[in-house]
Amino acid sequence: MYGCNIKSNPEETRIFPYILDKICPFFYFSYSRFGVQKSKESTARVVLFKNLKIPNIFTLEASFCGNEHGPHKNKHFTRENLQQVGVDLCRSILIYSGLKVPEGLDLPF
Repeated sequence: MYGCNIKSNPEETRIFPYILDKICPFFYFSYSRFGVQKSKESTARVVLFKNLKIPNIFTLEASFCGNEHGPHKNKHFTRENLQQVGVDLCRSILIYSGLKVPEGLDLPF
């Protein structure tokens, strides 16, 4: 996942990917990148971040090839795996927004 960075408060742009990492077995926070490369300055993510000051705007890339590490290393993603990422992404939005924390979800914060 790619996101922008607020130097004075970097946690603001990192908490959502952190939540997704905790509930999605196919997503790894440690592989997320936060910042703006010169070549990405005209992308919707960066323009909205700069002009509208939206801290939680991300680019999420997906692959059919699978993970390079973890329990799913060297296994192709299935349709069901990718659907689960979508479900977990929606659950992360609910948790982040404070609308709902699913039972049995243990978050360290």
